[in-house]
Order: sequence, then structure tokens, then C-alpha cells
Amino acid sequence: MSFEIEQVIKDMTVAINGAVKESGGDITSAAQDILEVQKESLKELVEAKLRGEIDQEIFDREIEREKKVVEAELLTIQIMTKALAQKAVNAAIEVFEKAVKAAI
Repeated sequence: MSFEIEQVIKDMTVAINGAVKESGGDITSAAQDILEVQKESLKELVEAKLRGEIDQEIFDREIEREKKVVEAELLTIQIMTKALAQKAVNAAIEVFEKAVKAAI
């Protein structure tokens, strides 16, 4: 059976984006970047499984580890996005406050 890592990464990106679209999000670019970084690790993992070098238990454990890595990366993006949103709000409020002071 053939395993095309490039197509799998694209499919994973679509799945990630589909999962967050329900909440009005679009993280396609970020998801692509994250999965691109993980691609070699995922490729090595599936190749080891296909060659019979690791059993299902080890494979499952490694998949859980990869899942946590990707989740941590996505949470980092969430934190960065929140920080940017806070910075934008603070800038907008600062403009508002200056306008109020100027009007008084």
C-alpha cells in the first residue's frame, strides 16, 4: 500500500481547518506551517510501521506524542492571536480615550 505524505499533510490541513470553521476560524496557513514542520517525523513514523519495525502499541504511543506536539503548536498560535487582539483593542481604546480627553 502506498503512503503519500504530501497528500496526507494536505488532507490533515483541511481536517484541522474544517474542525475550527464551526467556530468561525480559519487557520489553514498556520496548520500548513505546523504540519510541514511535523511532516518528516510523521513520515518516519509511518515508514517504520509499514516496514514492521514498530508494533501497533508503539505506533499508537508515537501518534499520541505527535498529537500533543501539534496541539501545543496550535495553542501557541491561539495565545499569539489573543495577544494581537488585545494589542489591537488597547490601541483602539487609547484612540477613544484621547478623543474623549480632547473633547472635554
